[in-house]
Amino acid sequence: IQLDESTDIASCPSTLVSVRYVWQDDFIEDLLCCLNLNSHVTGLDLFTELEKCIVGQYKLNWKHCKGISSDGAANMTGRHSKVIEKLLEATHNNALWNHCFIHREALVSKEIPPSLMDVLRNAVKIVNFIKGSSLNSRLLEMLCSEIGVNHTHLLFHTEVRWLSQGKILSRVYELRKEIYVFLIEKQSHLATIFEDDIWVTKLAYLSDIFGVLNELNLKLQGKNNDIFQYLEHILGFQKTLLLWQARLKGNRPSYYMFPTLLQHIEENIINEDCLKEIKLEILLHLTALSQTFNRYFPEEKFQSLKENIWVKDPFAFQTPESIIELNLVPEEESELLHLSSSFTLKNYYKTLSLSTFWIKIKDDFPLLSRKSILLLLPFTTTYLCELGFSILTRLKTKKRNRLNSAPDMRVALSSCVPDWNELMNKQAHPSH
Repeated sequence: IQLDESTDIASCPSTLVSVRYVWQDDFIEDLLCCLNLNSHVTGLDLFTELEKCIVGQYKLNWKHCKGISSDGAANMTGRHSKVIEKLLEATHNNALWNHCFIHREALVSKEIPPSLMDVLRNAVKIVNFIKGSSLNSRLLEMLCSEIGVNHTHLLFHTEVRWLSQGKILSRVYELRKEIYVFLIEKQSHLATIFEDDIWVTKLAYLSDIFGVLNELNLKLQGKNNDIFQYLEHILGFQKTLLLWQARLKGNRPSYYMFPTLLQHIEENIINEDCLKEIKLEILLHLTALSQTFNRYFPEEKFQSLKENIWVKDPFAFQTPESIIELNLVPEEESELLHLSSSFTLKNYYKTLSLSTFWIKIKDDFPLLSRKSILLLLPFTTTYLCELGFSILTRLKTKKRNRLNSAPDMRVALSSCVPDWNELMNKQAHPSH
């Protein structure tokens, strides 16, 4: 399961619980329950409500729960709440808790050196000065339209969606000349910020790096993704950071990985000492990102995945010697040897999803199939909950703030496809 809590427009906390389970020939992801609780709910109260829903209403047994994913916030994992701890106890510690990959990556992105953070704060001040006044927004739009630039609007900054800063900074950099003219006309002291070449160069770098972090964040989103895909994205990005550091430390530093920054350097005359200062700032930032990534995604946590890499591609192990190195029990080794030798199953593997493939062969290879399913089944993010909260904001508006959202959320988030023909053939008025 995955669970997360948010507050709706009526200041009422709502907890969404999504579930992934094996059904017929694939994994099914669906909303398990939407709990509307009062504002003074405790961790014990939340656990009790979850117990009523999962055990009481749906008659599910906690011992069958193999994974719990949350965003790691104190309302779930804090020493006073301990909701996750109680859930793990209910499963008799058969389940593993996972801190949402998306949330972890967002926390990593906040690791910024002080000088770059000052650039970020000033950019946000400029955006807020313009967007905070409807008149200022309209005047800037008119100015940009007259000049004929591609974009005429700035984007708002929101602390909740930290990675939205990638697009915000890109837009500020793109419209920097127009914004500078506008601020001069408004006689704002913020105009002097754009007169600092080092600040503008750092802004170009920040727009690039936040854009890259945002791309990684998007790769970690989505439905029906397995943990091996996420592992590839995370490890690949960690290696990319090391490569970029090596490029900058070379005798001839290269900025090809930051296209906006590279274009800015090529189009403007930047003092050599200033460029060295900026390079050191970038190196400091990339090093901090690498260290923070290693802290939030420690290699030892993924050791079990590396030991079970055969789950990702069982046909990569064709020889007895390669199979022995996997430390499987003899029965599992025998199954893997026969599986990897099957041309028919290899064709299935190429056309089916990883989960569907292992479920399909569960009768012929029960040991490997069960082990693979238990590894692939748990959630690694709380994406479905975040998706649910987005829908909740559309359902529960200011004029519908008394709405009991649970039934509507059930319909909006259900993965079941209605049988429209049967519904249309039903008699609308039974009394007739």
